[in-house]
Amino acid sequence: MKPGTSIKGEIKKRSWASFILMASVGVLILYKAFLLQTIQREKTLVNTTRPLVAERTIKATRGNIYACDGKSLLATSVPIYSLGMDPKQAKDELFDGKIDSLSLMLSRFFGDRSKSVYKEMIVKARKNRKTRYVALGGRQITHEEREQIKKFPIFSAGQHKGGVKFDRKEYRMLPFDNMAMRTVGRLDKETHSKGAFGVEYSYNNYLSGKDGKGLFERLPGGTFMPLETSSDVEAEPGQDVITTIDVNYQDMVESALREQVIKSNAKYGSVVVMEIETGEIKALANLSRRDRNGATTYLEDMNYAVLGGTDPGSTFKLASMLAILEEGNLNATDHAVNCEGMVRHSNKDFTCSHAHGDLTVQEVFEQSCNVGIYELVKRVFGFNRMEDYLAYLHTFRIDQPVGFQLKGEEKPYIKSTSDKTYSGTTFPWMSIGYETKITPLQMLAFYNAVANNGYWVQPIIVKEIRQANEVTMKFEANKISNRFCSKKNVEIAQEMMKGVAENGTAKKFKDGFCKIAGKTGTAQKRTSNGYQAGKYYTSFIGYFPADNPKYSCVVVIDEPQGGQLYGGDVCAPVFRSIANKVFAYDVKIHPAQKSGMNTNMLVKSLKAGHAEDISNVTDKFDLDDKVSGNGLQRKRPDSANWEKIEESKEIPDLTGMTLKDALPLLENQGYSVRRKGFGKVKNYSLESSKVITLVLN
Repeated sequence: MKPGTSIKGEIKKRSWASFILMASVGVLILYKAFLLQTIQREKTLVNTTRPLVAERTIKATRGNIYACDGKSLLATSVPIYSLGMDPKQAKDELFDGKIDSLSLMLSRFFGDRSKSVYKEMIVKARKNRKTRYVALGGRQITHEEREQIKKFPIFSAGQHKGGVKFDRKEYRMLPFDNMAMRTVGRLDKETHSKGAFGVEYSYNNYLSGKDGKGLFERLPGGTFMPLETSSDVEAEPGQDVITTIDVNYQDMVESALREQVIKSNAKYGSVVVMEIETGEIKALANLSRRDRNGATTYLEDMNYAVLGGTDPGSTFKLASMLAILEEGNLNATDHAVNCEGMVRHSNKDFTCSHAHGDLTVQEVFEQSCNVGIYELVKRVFGFNRMEDYLAYLHTFRIDQPVGFQLKGEEKPYIKSTSDKTYSGTTFPWMSIGYETKITPLQMLAFYNAVANNGYWVQPIIVKEIRQANEVTMKFEANKISNRFCSKKNVEIAQEMMKGVAENGTAKKFKDGFCKIAGKTGTAQKRTSNGYQAGKYYTSFIGYFPADNPKYSCVVVIDEPQGGQLYGGDVCAPVFRSIANKVFAYDVKIHPAQKSGMNTNMLVKSLKAGHAEDISNVTDKFDLDDKVSGNGLQRKRPDSANWEKIEESKEIPDLTGMTLKDALPLLENQGYSVRRKGFGKVKNYSLESSKVITLVLN
């Protein structure tokens, strides 16, 4: 102590120093606490509770895939939930008063545990100091079930007061089951987030959206609770893809194809229906035979129309005939050949199905005479001018991919003189559809151009991308502005294809609702050891109505078995069936004199449907049968008035409904739906408590 300083003064001085020091420390603590609660909060959450808090991906909702009407869903993401509960969240008064009722409701709803077991499980978890989550139900629940469970005792108080927790996930649903499944596509099996094939794969960048990120707290039981922080990045939902597929045409095509591949026990079948002018594919179906455990089934596991490149057979004769007409300046009535059934070429037999005798140029095509094509190629080109012939194939675009929107299209293989396997037999055999590799879709594009008066149109399967209701991108088919052959010769080719159905290899199927035109094809199957006798790739490609064409179509059936092995017997009847059904459905292509009768039939057929759809029909055809109101409507049996179909637990009268209307109505009530045929509901039956079979006609 310094001289002159009192003990009291020294104590006072030291006390003030201590006070200032302690106050400074307190201020620093308060300042640090402020930082931790505000500016450094998110960093603190990660660093101090790292085992319990983590950044997780917030999955974006995947976009929908629609049919051509922009309404019929071909693929959509449906939410599913896991049910859990924080047993400590509810106050004692609420918990004790309602736990018995909640346990009873859970037992009745899930049916997996008794009321007493549920109560014991929840009460035990509530008493456990560490337990903040208990899983309930043992299975995932739908959105509709979630809404019911939210009304259960205790849960009705909400997440914060009642402790109920729903962990949301999504699964991809195909509302029309496996309809056009290979075209629509599926998600990959590992992540269930990316397309594996089809539209899902080719348009994944549009459909997938953009995932978000956020901080989540890990709760006991393995669930995660989101923490609201400023660093959260919201997920951006995927865009919707609008295809060109018409679900009604698709159903017609799949039904006709399935019937024939089963009847002929074929290896596989494929059909494409395309709108001639626009290039829009209205239906695309594939079926493969699969033998498993002694049973034979047919399923759509490969898109043969796009990937199935092979020798097309006699359908290729249309390209050869057009080249002959262009180069040789021939007329359809010119004499072509006296077919004796076989000619020798390079010490090999070049054969026909039988001796046809004298044939004109048109008759060679109608009868699919191999010898006739051989002699015409020899006369016009000579077998030393194959490059000139190939130049015509290039002009017809047969040697080029169509640029299809689904990824994976094979490039056509057309053998040239520089090919290692080129030989003296290549030209004549190629002229009738061998020693090439072309897909059904590529051949259809060529036939479609002939039906379109020589103007080539690109086939397309997707026409729009939408974000909500806004169109963000439109796709239209590429079209070639110049004819790929003369107007005269394309008209001759059209008459030849009509002749095939009237007088030639498909004449057995000339009768129907409309005239058809096309060409049959039958090719021996090629293996590594050469061509196999008795195994054929059969086809029919053409268009309808023949006199005013709107649709082109290819039908392919591989390795049919039994007594009928040729394209005219196997594929032509499928083509005829499809043409009949599409013609009956599309009243716009009916002859004018039938319009009055068709309108009367249309009025009588209006029995049930969505008010908007009914109004569209009545407005389009100026019908008096107007509907008021909204939602599903039904014609009253005792009058001409309409009444709304109210959704209830009871099955409504489904008679007259389209599948598009009946399917969601029943599925929303929890029923599984089986269907037979196509068209509108003729009758229906309840197979079990949750399964209904619809008979369509």
